[in-house]
Amino acid sequence: MKYIETYKEVKIVKPDGIRNKLRKYALDSLCLLEKINGIQHELNRPRIQFLYIHHVFKDEEIAFDRLLKKLSLNHEFLSYSESVAKIQEGKIDKPYICISSDDGFKNNIKAAEILNDYNAKACFFINPFIVGNTSFHEIEKHCKNRLNFPPVEFMNWDDIEKIQKMGHEIGSHTMEHINVSITEKNIFIDDCNKTFEILTKQCGEAKHFAFPYGRFFHFNEIGLEIVFKSGFISCATAERGCHINHDRLLQKEELYIRRDQIILDWNIDHIFHFLANSSKSANITNNLFKKNN
Repeated sequence: MKYIETYKEVKIVKPDGIRNKLRKYALDSLCLLEKINGIQHELNRPRIQFLYIHHVFKDEEIAFDRLLKKLSLNHEFLSYSESVAKIQEGKIDKPYICISSDDGFKNNIKAAEILNDYNAKACFFINPFIVGNTSFHEIEKHCKNRLNFPPVEFMNWDDIEKIQKMGHEIGSHTMEHINVSITEKNIFIDDCNKTFEILTKQCGEAKHFAFPYGRFFHFNEIGLEIVFKSGFISCATAERGCHINHDRLLQKEELYIRRDQIILDWNIDHIFHFLANSSKSANITNNLFKKNN
């Protein structure tokens, strides 16, 4: 019974398939062209780019520091709450980056420390069910069934208090990392109310929500209504894209946060390719909930 401590171990359990290898070759070619043509114009575009991670394992710490350093050259870091407010109020005047993390792995403590080196404040979306759980069997089951991941240690409430004292925020990722789209309405209402109550009691406040799995088809309009009725002020996806100024003020129920996933094992040029592509394709409809998904 052993928790995974490096991303190298993860790759042994979950090796890259042919599709991922072909994708890397294609991205290598695109990045070569971008080095010739340049992507600085896209990176300099006033926007808010939400990036999210799941983990910063021991062998990913240097890569995370390197990424934040490179991002800081062209972007200003914003907290999650600051980012949401700027989008709603239409006050995006420069390139901004907002970092978040899902699932609440123990190595997120190190992520918070590295972020603080750059005065960057993140929002950590957690599942209260697994916080502080020390049963290897239950953790292994949760990781396998909910996360499709090998067993990894999770934060406890003292850890969460520690990262809050560093200036970071805590948000909800549902109680047990459920797929909202296939969850009965009454069950999801109970889930939202319960997680909001627990997080408010343990953390003082809980403003933000990110639904698990993150694609548009993992959520729906009913779920969106429930999230805001339970007390959260924002709802986030895992759909790529970024946010630019809308042509009007946005109500909280209208805003639908897009976030680009980052795996720190990726080539850093590939990451910046995704950032530039999100910037290039950004439009005001990105800010809104995609209906009939």
